[in-house]
Amino acid sequence: MATAQTVWGIDVGRCALKAIKLRAVGDGKVEVLAHDYIEHEKILSEPDANRQELIAHALEKFLSRNDITKDQVYLSVPGQHTLARFTKLPPVAPKRIPDIVRYEADQQIPFDMDEVIWDYQIFEQEDLPDVEVGIFAMKRELLREHLLHFEQASIEPSGVQSCPLAVYNGAHFDGVLGSETTVILDIGAVNIDLVIATPGSLWTRTIPIGGNSFTEALVKSFKLSFSKAESLKRTAESSKYRRQIFQAMRPIFADIVQELQRSIGFYSSTHRDAHIDSVTGYGNAFKLPGLQKYLQQNLGITVTVPSSHSDAVTMGSAVGGALEEEFPAFAVAFGLAVQGLDLSKVSSNLLPTTIAKQAVWRRKRPAFAASAACLVLAGALIWFRQTTDMSALAAGVGEADRITISEAEAPRILDNGPSPSLSAWGQAASVQKAGQELKRTLGKLTGQGQAEREETQKLIDIQQGKGLVLRILQTVHDSLPPEEEALSKAKNQQEVLEAIKDGRLPPRSKRREVTLQAINMQYEPNLNAFQVEPSLIEVEERINDAKAELPGFSLKIVCRTPHEFGTQFVGDNYLTQLRKNGREPGLGFYFDRVWLIGGTQLSSGGLPPAILPSAGYMLGAAGTRRGTSNDEMALDPLTLEPMNNDLELTVWVDVILEDYPGSEEDAGTVGGE
Repeated sequence: MATAQTVWGIDVGRCALKAIKLRAVGDGKVEVLAHDYIEHEKILSEPDANRQELIAHALEKFLSRNDITKDQVYLSVPGQHTLARFTKLPPVAPKRIPDIVRYEADQQIPFDMDEVIWDYQIFEQEDLPDVEVGIFAMKRELLREHLLHFEQASIEPSGVQSCPLAVYNGAHFDGVLGSETTVILDIGAVNIDLVIATPGSLWTRTIPIGGNSFTEALVKSFKLSFSKAESLKRTAESSKYRRQIFQAMRPIFADIVQELQRSIGFYSSTHRDAHIDSVTGYGNAFKLPGLQKYLQQNLGITVTVPSSHSDAVTMGSAVGGALEEEFPAFAVAFGLAVQGLDLSKVSSNLLPTTIAKQAVWRRKRPAFAASAACLVLAGALIWFRQTTDMSALAAGVGEADRITISEAEAPRILDNGPSPSLSAWGQAASVQKAGQELKRTLGKLTGQGQAEREETQKLIDIQQGKGLVLRILQTVHDSLPPEEEALSKAKNQQEVLEAIKDGRLPPRSKRREVTLQAINMQYEPNLNAFQVEPSLIEVEERINDAKAELPGFSLKIVCRTPHEFGTQFVGDNYLTQLRKNGREPGLGFYFDRVWLIGGTQLSSGGLPPAILPSAGYMLGAAGTRRGTSNDEMALDPLTLEPMNNDLELTVWVDVILEDYPGSEEDAGTVGGE
């Protein structure tokens, strides 16, 4: 979609309509051209509030004060009405991702797919092989109900985004996210939209507590009407009953902290490397005195409420200071407008396809009318010439037989017409043969597409059995040599250190220890054509013909051992067991070829033979010792011993996606024997 010159982001909340108009000014910066804040006469969630009428009145007032006819419009939908699911995809080629996501959406969305509007967003981080996808959906009937207000006001949206993702887009553009994990809170009237975000990913949850919860607490405590309790809440700081008011609202403060702690705890348990260092708050609820301080004290995390934009946002001459005063309330509207300018991190769009097509049709209708007039005129000319051309065509039958059209010429003839030097019959025959040639090309391409569809189906089959990946990883871990007895019995690090001191744990160079550093899996359509290491070409003896297709995973394992005969030790005590365990019956896969390779040997000492035929695996170059410089000293995190003489090795394994066809005894050796 082409970037619009100006975009309105419109957020219709329970308390007010918030709108902001942005324009891109280059270098990733925007200018605020206008904004509007229209408070409803009643909060939409009040028992006696006429929701339809209040929204219609706010939109009517907005349109009377702002001309949006030449601008694009992006709208928000409440977070509690949308569904967000996050899942990691298997390692596949980028062109296969849409097919895998469609299957995953069908599994993750708990409704019939015909009942929802959905879209997805891919999250990738540098230096990490994982591909995470966010799937966002909303029921059609809820979306239709929300868009009906705008349709009745003749507002034609270009995009629809959920409130939590809009807040994330705005915060990401405004530089709120640092290098660590940040919690973003947008406290609305009914719900809290919580987003836990990094610069490259996000996780979201909607908590059913909001500003109205404070008002309802006052209604119960002081026996007031909702409107009077709302007024009392807003004037609490200056009221002579300040102490009693905040005492009545105190349980809501505690509920918010409890829900935030639950959400942060769950996120931390599933993202072990996350370090949450800050909370950023948006929404009018943060005007409530003491809320920011209370959250900071009870969460133990710094809580900030932005009061202005970053340098990437400039204020137009028509924008007054009122925007800065209401800054936290415009977080959703700002994020919507940023997405409309194609400057957002998340670009998913819940606008129904039918509405999007209608908008495109209306914009192109004048051009289509002109084209239709040209077609009518062209048709009249063709009919007029028909009678005169028939005689000329009859004379060109012999010429047509001599015409040949190549695959490269066919598109040009259909686009630009046949050569004018041919007779009428020759031109007609030229077009006919060009069509026949393109039909043959289509048949050929369709066959190619069938092969790609079959490959995609294989990937979907793999995704259906997600447990397969877990079983592969379990096999890799279960094949490791058992720990030294003193290590396995130690309950904490102190007992490990005592075992080293009193000699119950062998010297580091004698320890039967292999530690996994990293595991990477990549799906390969043909493992026979996959080249693991150029240096192995001369010694590699492939069992299968390299042209035969063999789909599966290429598994790369980086491991470390302190053993003095590291390469020999890993080969005999890990790879042999890895190959054996990877050929157990009923796994749904089996380990085929196994390579143990590495870089340059940096330390002195003897090395095992370059190839060990009897071991059932192939051994390439030696691994890499960590060096001997004190400046590069690295300590084992468990034993606190120097790891400078440890050996780091790389293991490659071919994982075939079918049960092992034979027994270990009759299978022969793999990869070099």
